[in-house]
Amino acid sequence: MRGLAATLAAAACAALMGGATASAEPQPDSPAQDAAAAVSSLPASGRAAYRALVERESARQGLPAEVAEAVMAVESGYDPSARGGAGEVGLMQVMPGTARMLGFAGTTDELADPATNIRYGVTYLARAWRLAGQDICTATMKYRAGHGETRFSQLSVNYCVAVRSKLSARGYAVTGVVPAATFGFGATAPRGARLAGGGCRGLCLKGSGPGTDVAALNQRLESIVFSVKVVSAKR
Repeated sequence: MRGLAATLAAAACAALMGGATASAEPQPDSPAQDAAAAVSSLPASGRAAYRALVERESARQGLPAEVAEAVMAVESGYDPSARGGAGEVGLMQVMPGTARMLGFAGTTDELADPATNIRYGVTYLARAWRLAGQDICTATMKYRAGHGETRFSQLSVNYCVAVRSKLSARGYAVTGVVPAATFGFGATAPRGARLAGGGCRGLCLKGSGPGTDVAALNQRLESIVFSVKVVSAKR
């Protein structure tokens, strides 16, 4: 018993010393790290934590948090492990190429981190919101199909209807009108339907029928423009 007591005492001492050492180390203070810490301190369900992250990032970006959360709900159903058929990642179903355009330099797994994913997703959505003049349907269309898109496919219309429905259910004052689709007739699944195990950007891009894949083209053009700007800045 005396040997056991000595062992337990030594273990307790080591634990206390370890705790003191950890607390003495510099603590991260970046918004993403702070947000990640907030997630770990909230219930396992995560939904309340994700809402807190959305509210924080939306406030920084000048975007109504309700709009960002509605998009997240449609995109992934609050599932941080969601993967889309075209490579979308995480809660906001962010495309890795889009995140890189915004400055992300990590891995796909790092992009799936809730705080990171929400930061880049909300950043992209906030820019769409400004480009759209704060119109819900136009902003969500640009988030789904690319900032350069100006037309509404049937899938973009369906996507907007789904987002507006989420907003109405939360008591948000929904404004604007739902536009008529000009192409992609016959498509029914909004991007966040997550058919076949993921977000539906792949379905949406392929579901517009014959002709040019405008949404995919916009994504590529945005990547090209970004690359040109980077090269020009280095000269």
